[in-house]
Amino acid sequence: MKCPICGNKGLKTTNSRSTKSGTQTWRRKSCQKCYATVTTYEKPSMDWLSIKYPAHNTTMPYSRSVLTKSIIMVFDDSELPSANIDLLIDNIEQKIVSSRITILPNIELIKIVLNTLRPISLGAAVKYMASYNTVSNQRQLNKLLKIA
Repeated sequence: MKCPICGNKGLKTTNSRSTKSGTQTWRRKSCQKCYATVTTYEKPSMDWLSIKYPAHNTTMPYSRSVLTKSIIMVFDDSELPSANIDLLIDNIEQKIVSSRITILPNIELIKIVLNTLRPISLGAAVKYMASYNTVSNQRQLNKLLKIA
């Protein structure tokens, strides 16, 4: 990384820690030439992840923007300003990273999203579930909603 002030490549990390959510690493860096201080937030790349769609027998690369759009659509306009979508997506990605799976079946991604949405907005979780038609019977619905 280059210093944004002088362009020097000699930046030294002086402090590093995880963010509150644990999804990113916060680093304070100091330029060895001009002594400017820079703060960075780093998170893992998701280039290694593919989503498998067994119904179509296809595999697609993971896309944060597609996931973001699908989640924004399930929130009511009144809920959206209070919902921190980026943090929500970061939490979902952290769960995926911790699972250490490189090819994730889409049903597993849906379950991770539902488990993340449920405590924030049950209505959004139900809308998400309905959008992806993951329920074929009442028992499956109860299991996903953890009612029964």
